[in-house]
Amino acid sequence: MGYSDSSYSVDQDDGKSTTGVVFFYNEKPITWLSKKQPTVALSSCEAEFMAATSAACQAIWLRGLIAEITGREEQQVIIKVDNKSAIALMKNLVFHGRSKHINTRFHYIRECVERNQIKVEHISGEEQRADILTKALPKLRFAEMRNLLGIEKFEESKP
Repeated sequence: MGYSDSSYSVDQDDGKSTTGVVFFYNEKPITWLSKKQPTVALSSCEAEFMAATSAACQAIWLRGLIAEITGREEQQVIIKVDNKSAIALMKNLVFHGRSKHINTRFHYIRECVERNQIKVEHISGEEQRADILTKALPKLRFAEMRNLLGIEKFEESKP
């Protein structure tokens, strides 16, 4: 299962958004990424759509790798996204005027959904595990996100 998130126009210098993606296997994080998006998004929906496309690329590679390692048939990968408009855009295979400006390479996720390789589901922003990868968080929220990722605070032992 994967989680995909973005922070819209977080870079004040160039207006680009940040993508955060994390994938879990047996409830443990196995791969993650945090990167600036290559183009400026015109809305939070578009930024989430571009982030989910990055997640889809990672998901397809992971599903093949896991199938090869386990010897099992490739399974549909679930990606959790916290933007309902972006999810609607991913599931709707008809191109609309509102999305025609989005670079065609970002429509890859639509193809993955159509082929049943990926299933996109909504998750609340509070439960979005990739949130920590998109922006600086207040201390309490950071600790909550760290726990959702299964990361434990390292405490030095005293002699």
